[in-house]
Amino acid sequence: MGGADLVRRENHGSVAVLLPDPRPVNVWTPELCRALQAELAQAASEDIAAIVIHSAGRSFPMDARLVEGEVDLLCGAVESLCQSIEMCPKPVVVALHGSALGTGLSIALAATARIAQANAQVGFPEVTLGLVPAAGATQRLPRLIGAEQALRMMLTGRPIPAAEGLAMGLLDHVTDAPLEPAALEVATALAAQPHPATRDRNDGLRDGRAFQQAISAARARTASGHLPAPSRIIDCIEAAQLLPFEMGLDFERAAAAELARSSQAAGLRHVFLAELRAAHFPETKQVSGMRTPTFNRLGVLGALADDIVMPALAAGLEVLLVEPDPSRLVQSLERIASAQEKAVQQGRMTARQRDTEWARLGSSTTPEVLDGCDAIIVGDPVLLSQAAAMTAPGVMIGLAMWADLLPAGREGDIVGFRQGGSRFVEISVGPQTRPEQVLVALALARHLGCTTLRTLAPGGVAARVMAAGRTAAQRLFASGENAGAITAVLAVYGLGPLGPQGDGAGAVAVSRERSDKIAARVLSAMANEGARMIEEGVVTRPSDVDFAVVAGGGFARWQGGPMFWADQRGLLILRRDLAVWAWEAPEIWTAAPLVVDLVSSSRHFADLDRV
Repeated sequence: MGGADLVRRENHGSVAVLLPDPRPVNVWTPELCRALQAELAQAASEDIAAIVIHSAGRSFPMDARLVEGEVDLLCGAVESLCQSIEMCPKPVVVALHGSALGTGLSIALAATARIAQANAQVGFPEVTLGLVPAAGATQRLPRLIGAEQALRMMLTGRPIPAAEGLAMGLLDHVTDAPLEPAALEVATALAAQPHPATRDRNDGLRDGRAFQQAISAARARTASGHLPAPSRIIDCIEAAQLLPFEMGLDFERAAAAELARSSQAAGLRHVFLAELRAAHFPETKQVSGMRTPTFNRLGVLGALADDIVMPALAAGLEVLLVEPDPSRLVQSLERIASAQEKAVQQGRMTARQRDTEWARLGSSTTPEVLDGCDAIIVGDPVLLSQAAAMTAPGVMIGLAMWADLLPAGREGDIVGFRQGGSRFVEISVGPQTRPEQVLVALALARHLGCTTLRTLAPGGVAARVMAAGRTAAQRLFASGENAGAITAVLAVYGLGPLGPQGDGAGAVAVSRERSDKIAARVLSAMANEGARMIEEGVVTRPSDVDFAVVAGGGFARWQGGPMFWADQRGLLILRRDLAVWAWEAPEIWTAAPLVVDLVSSSRHFADLDRV
């Protein structure tokens, strides 16, 4: 696709409108940046008063790093484009709609002014990939809004609504009206008045003491973290106050290059891409014309599934909790009430929200009341036949634990729906599960704000892999390894609960050599179990295993997961170690045939992610 195809131009009176239109994927690429830069230079050389940059797509183009995981794809091209926008002799207005994240917002910061649709979101999620916002973002943003707000945006990585961006001074205008005409008005007005470049603005630098206080507070908050990105972001934002703009750019560029090569960024990028792959369900292409399911009332049968109650209430659903055993029902309700009260005390929920949600929670010991629910989640397979009897055919029944024997006539309605952590659901597909019910389960999980992974029944990826790790830790302890040492080493991977002292009490300092040996025993068992699940067809690819244990098992995201760890260490080493340890515990350390096959063909787990 040529440059002229990537960027369209329209003239509206004295204002040129440049419309980036990358297809088929709406992302910033070096080619798109160069095409926009060329059109910008052409427009600036003509007799026009101002320029508007407004995406032709459904959203402002996405950051390629957030779509494809590419770190070095853009750097030079985006920085050059930003400098061209900022130094343009004509005022440049960037009009934002949809989501302007990462690269897109960096480009917008270089403009004379920024206008956004009222429902737009803006943000810098780079920290979630172990990276520093680049192309001058760390130098321009604090010049506009100061250190405190810039640090909050860049250290959390969370997008903010346009109204908040306007209030803090990041955006200059927000409109409910059609965006392009509003942007044309802003551009026309700017053409009649001086317009300082963002690099020359000092709105956010005026209060030097407040700036430094924000820097110091951020350093104190992040001092104990394992990841280098937050501290480098803080350094870059501080540089905006201490260094001239061009030197600040050099500082940011060096920090960005350093982090792009870090192992933490590689792990975070791997999990990010794993989550993107896991989001694709083949059933979305198998079913056409299906209306998006709506949920008002969710039935939960069995106290073992009560973990789903609070997310469902928070999502605005009416929840009916049914447990035939009265004492277990009371215990379950007490657990929910206690969790809500704790959330209120910690400021994560208001007392009014608690009362409103509690009013939407019903309870009973009789399954007959489940009739009329939009979907049912069953905690105990023993209760499955009752759920099937009390609901109409076509109502999705989600199993928190898969059952081998399914009620006759309802096999197509039954889907595995296993929640792990607070925001992850593993959706397991049985041999007779109808595709429509898989999509109902997917819609329910998304309604609850959960990420998802599709597996084949019986599923239980995170549980199986974590169990292998726990068994390995127990074998280490039984062989004489110090309990505190095991727990301390595993805690670095987010796996402290697998150790003999799961609460972290009594953890001890461990040498690097000893730490590596402990980690190798446990992570090798986990990677080996993951390989077995791939062979069985439970998961499609190795990255599914990593995503499951990160999202559903607590494995540290920046460590990438056991399959990623095995690849980084080398599968040849994995096979060798498993051969040495297999006699001690063959159930966890006998090498899976897949591991042997990959080593024999000089391949890695990552090669299977690309299939």
